Amino acid sequence: MEFISYTVTCIKKEMISIQNKVVVITGSNSGIGKALTQNFVKSGAVVFGLDIDSKNGVKLENELGIKFNYIKTDISKYNDVLYAQNIIKSKYKKVDILINNAAIQIINNFNNIKVEDFKRVINVNLVGCFICSKLLVEMMEKSGTIINMLSIHSKKPRTNKLAYDISKAGVEMLAKEMALELIQNNIHVLGVSFGACDTPMNKDWINDIQKRNETLNKIPLRRIASADEIAQFVICIIENFSEYTTGNIFTIDGGRSLI
Repeated sequence: MEFISYTVTCIKKEMISIQNKVVVITGSNSGIGKALTQNFVKSGAVVFGLDIDSKNGVKLENELGIKFNYIKTDISKYNDVLYAQNIIKSKYKKVDILINNAAIQIINNFNNIKVEDFKRVINVNLVGCFICSKLLVEMMEKSGTIINMLSIHSKKPRTNKLAYDISKAGVEMLAKEMALELIQNNIHVLGVSFGACDTPMNKDWINDIQKRNETLNKIPLRRIASADEIAQFVICIIENFSEYTTGNIFTIDGGRSLI
């Protein structure tokens, strides 16, 4: 029998450069949002940070210099985001990348959570994501990337944090719905679902040795992610995979979703 050998040459496409891209990051001033902001600026992007915390926004502006522009914004309010859109338009006319990262969390169980607290979480985490996407897509010139920051708890229910988990399930579906519609304009929409991460939002259990150990027992890698490695993961996706993915959910959780 004659064997024929074939040589297959794989040509790696040049990765997308973030250099000089205009990036909008919501919840830019702390936690994963701050790490995203720092890493995008370090990669040469021009970053607009939308966050309600003006004290840390100004502090971050002083730290990062002219590549970072802070705009005080309550993303759950349409007029606030419209104001931010107008500022970005006046400076750069376009947006290349939007990271929907801002989120809040109220710890309470189903029986005791107040309706107004539930609505507040949904309004910031889900409605705010929708408003930012709707207005900033208008500034994407027939191409762009949107990343919705999710959570493994959009699929894994838990007690005491139902409003956050429900909101993230909605944000995941929003990513998929936008991906279907916006690809006609060459706008790619992705989700990044992360697990346990050392951020101010998680201090309630990170600083509690018993709760921390309970969490570590559910993570095969036996450690908690840093905000910085989540941010670097997001940049890696944009640089290497975003041209041939849309509606995809990328997971970084140390194996937590296996348990």
